[in-house]
Amino acid sequence: MKNRTPIISKLLVPLLLLSVLGTSCAYFNTLYNARRIYSETEERRENDGSERELRDRYGEVVEKCAKVVRDYPDSKWVDDALFLMGKALVRQGETTKGIRKFVEITTNFPESEYVPPSLYWLGLAHWEKGDYNQAITFTDRFIKAYPDHDLRYDVMFLAGDIKREMQLQEEALALYALVAEEASDREVIDDATLRTAELFFAQEEYGKAAAAYEALLRKGISWEERYRFSRYLGDCYTRIGKCREALELFDRLLEESVTMKETPPLMLGKASSFLCMDSLETALGIFTDITKEFPKSLFSAEAYYRMGVIYHERLDSLSKAQTAFSRVGGEYANSEFANEAIQKSSSMKRLLELESSAGTKENSEQLAEKRFLSAEIQLTRLGEVDLALGNYEAIVDSFPGSSYAPSAAFAVAWIYEKEKQDTETAIEMYRRVVSLYPRSMQAVGAVDRIGTLGARELGERLRAFVDSTTALAAAADSALAAAADSALTDTTLSVPPPDSANAGPVARSAPAIFRPDSADVFVPETGYAEPPDTTRVPEIPAAVDSAVTPGDIAPVPADSIQRSDSTKEGTD
Repeated sequence: MKNRTPIISKLLVPLLLLSVLGTSCAYFNTLYNARRIYSETEERRENDGSERELRDRYGEVVEKCAKVVRDYPDSKWVDDALFLMGKALVRQGETTKGIRKFVEITTNFPESEYVPPSLYWLGLAHWEKGDYNQAITFTDRFIKAYPDHDLRYDVMFLAGDIKREMQLQEEALALYALVAEEASDREVIDDATLRTAELFFAQEEYGKAAAAYEALLRKGISWEERYRFSRYLGDCYTRIGKCREALELFDRLLEESVTMKETPPLMLGKASSFLCMDSLETALGIFTDITKEFPKSLFSAEAYYRMGVIYHERLDSLSKAQTAFSRVGGEYANSEFANEAIQKSSSMKRLLELESSAGTKENSEQLAEKRFLSAEIQLTRLGEVDLALGNYEAIVDSFPGSSYAPSAAFAVAWIYEKEKQDTETAIEMYRRVVSLYPRSMQAVGAVDRIGTLGARELGERLRAFVDSTTALAAAADSALAAAADSALTDTTLSVPPPDSANAGPVARSAPAIFRPDSADVFVPETGYAEPPDTTRVPEIPAAVDSAVTPGDIAPVPADSIQRSDSTKEGTD
């Protein structure tokens, strides 16, 4: 018995050693390889590796980690494997599965070193899913529980970015400012300042954005950083009217640039600087140079787009603007300006066709149609609100009996309400719709808008007027129908046809965006805020006469479709 204990000990030691070595093999042969593959795949991801290749390699990581969890459930590396598996699943796009792994760590391994980074990844994963409130829950939990953790600033940046997506801009700015205040690492401070600048720029607070970019242009930064920050700063300068400062900045960068690929963005900036100074011809010249020196590129596409804007908005040359916009897509189809340029080009082409198609034999309905189509293009496609308003008004004034007149009258009121934010005039114009065209669907829509704008008493009175007019019209129609039936049996009775000029709106309705399909009025799909309510109640007209015919007012020639009062010339 005395010798048995040493013998058993001698047998147990190798067995324990083999057990430890076996578990160690799980780490070195499986988890270690999983970590290596994940690290390599992250590098490829940064260098724009193919999506399929990345997904496959992240899949290898998931398989190896799953093997560790499955085969060695009692090993000390289970939480390591779960955390790595969760990250790989999120990278694969399996966000929900990744979230489960991180929750498993925080629930089953509360003392693990992977709990804090799991909270970070839970915030990131929920953000990618679009579940912003859950994402903020986890970032807030991290910030409160781990104030000294190495990931603190990463989590604060993530929280700030999520706040931006939630339109909580001030809270995002506060987080970035806190990082800049607390951090001692220059790169972290610069990152916070850059995010602040980008947020101010997105809010169109260009002066504050410029101040942030100026703070980034310190001594010791790399040329690449100085080049990038200076371009953004120059853009801010042109937007706040510091045109000379912008020009000097771009000229200096052009002198210092070392590669050809750096040149076209700086030329675009230089052209914008001259545009800022109203030197339109010089700006157009630089844009033209870009299209010649860098054809079929992202930069030539932008140059053509900028030229189109100048011709359209500054020089009032619709044909030159249309030509410039038509070139954008052909230069670089994936340009951020391509879709808008195509839309503008086609709209301008159609508008030019309408303006040049005047005919001596066109009747009032055809002339009104041209006006209306022109107004729709100007308002909904080109943003020419005042020109559209003029054409809508011309239809009401010159072609009040056309099928387009009720829609045009309603469009006038809509523009005053939504575009000009002039509630008082809008109510007057909606009342005019009811007064001129009480039997139209536009009248019903106008009554609703009047009530929405706060003139509820007027709206109720006008609704009663519309209802009574409709009832009288129905009675008249019944009488005419009865008379017609009687005429079929009594040859001595002669019933004249109804006078179209006095029969209310014509039967054919215009294909207009302002034509209500029901009591609700369909308007352009643009998100407008409701104007402030008003309690003003204009007086209802004592008499309503909808029997105006096109012959009562001299028609307007088709070739007078409104463009601009004058042609502006650009000068250096």
